[in-house]
Formats: sequence, C-alpha cells, structure tokens
Amino acid sequence: MDFAAALLEPAEIAALPEQALEYSQLHELPPEFARTPRFDVYLAEPVLALGPTLVLADPYQAPETSARLVQAGVEVLTLPVVSSWTDARAALSSLGERLGRAERAKDVIAALDARVEVLRERSSGARRWRTLVYSNFGGVGSSAGARTTIDDVLALAGLENLASAAGREGHFELGFEGLIAFDPELIVVSAPLRAAPSAQGDLGGAAERVLLSAPALASLRAIRERRIVALPAWLFATGSHELVRAAEALRDAVEDLEARTTAGGAK
Repeated sequence: MDFAAALLEPAEIAALPEQALEYSQLHELPPEFARTPRFDVYLAEPVLALGPTLVLADPYQAPETSARLVQAGVEVLTLPVVSSWTDARAALSSLGERLGRAERAKDVIAALDARVEVLRERSSGARRWRTLVYSNFGGVGSSAGARTTIDDVLALAGLENLASAAGREGHFELGFEGLIAFDPELIVVSAPLRAAPSAQGDLGGAAERVLLSAPALASLRAIRERRIVALPAWLFATGSHELVRAAEALRDAVEDLEARTTAGGAK
C-alpha cells in the first residue's frame, strides 16, 4: 500500500486492505482515501468483486488466491521482499517503470536519498547504543536480526543491533533468558495497535507492558534506566520505503532520550 500510495493517484487505486489503516502511511486515513473500498482478507472472490486490472501482492500472501486471480484474467504483480533501504529503493524504481510512473519514482527516491543522507549525518559521531528489538503478543517474545527491515531501521538511526552482531538473522523467538543474556542498553518495541485486543490476542503487542512488569527483567539496564522506545506499529513493522521515516522517528526518540538523560544528570 505504501508503494501504491507513493506512485499512484487515489482515484487509480480500486481498493485497499483494511490492514493498511494500521500498517501503512494511510494509518490516519487521509480524506482522499476515505471513500476507497476496502477488503479484509486476500481471497479471490471479494477481490474480484472490486474490479481490479492489476493486484499488487507480497510474497507472503496466499499463492492460491493469486493463482485464482490470474485465472480470472487479473494481473498479479508480486513485489520483492524488502529488508533494507536498498531493497525498497529498487522496488520503487521497478514498480515506477511498471506503472508508467518512472519520473515520479525517481523524484520519490531522490527525496528519500536526501533524507537518508541527513540521517547519516545526524548519526555520525553519535553514541551507538547497544540495542535490541523486542516483540511480545502475550506468549514467547521475539526479536529480529540481520536481513530484516527493522535491522536496517536501527542501522540508519545509528544504533547497534545486538542480535545482528551476534550473528542472528531474520525474526526469532527470544525468551526472558535470552533478553537477560543480551542485556541491551536500549530496547525498541512496537506501540500497541489502535484496535482492541480480540480472541486472536493482543494484536498490537504487549512488549512494553511485559518488559516493565516482569520481575525477572528488572535488572536489565534498559529496564532500570527506562530506555524503551516505542515506534508506531506502522513504522515498526514497515516493509516499504517508509523504513526511512521509521529511522527518522527512532533517531528523534533516541536524541530526546539522550537530552532528558543529560538534563537529569545536570540536576
């Protein structure tokens, strides 16, 4: 949805998934998208009913649905996995060509390149906090290492991902013992979704609540010194070029944390 919104006009988008209202740049539902039809599940029948000529999908979506759409004469374009700004940049460029929006894609990329350069300047010489990403949906927690979007967000924000440094790749389970072993200086979590918890659990994640309420974790440096940064869910879980915005938000939060720490020490 982020890619489509960056390259297309609202009137060109036949429908958007309900999840875009939590996990994309449309989280505040801009007025121009207020009347855009929405669908909840990637199934052939409800998607076909919306009359699309092209469907943008990701590699994780149901292949049987994509196959059914193709059989019905709808083109399905599966976007590549994005795990870094380099990946997102390439996806924007190729999608711009496919959609006849090559010049717009170049403009978007140029603006993002400039923002990435500013991020690098802001991070240059700054303290590289030993950081860990943590998620918890009411059960065993998880973290993320190399080859993940959030790992690149940390790198762009000038932080060290302890999981990547330890050779971990992808998303992996991380219990309390693992957290204690890493003992990060800073923990990055997702803020809860606006949607209320349901039978499927706390879909927004209970990470910060778990971290602050578990007696076993009280000795962690990040917990003792309240160094937990909660990114909005649409940035924490982004799989698009919006990872640049996520890195900017994280850099802002870290600088604010450092300023408050300095002020507290001065007192």
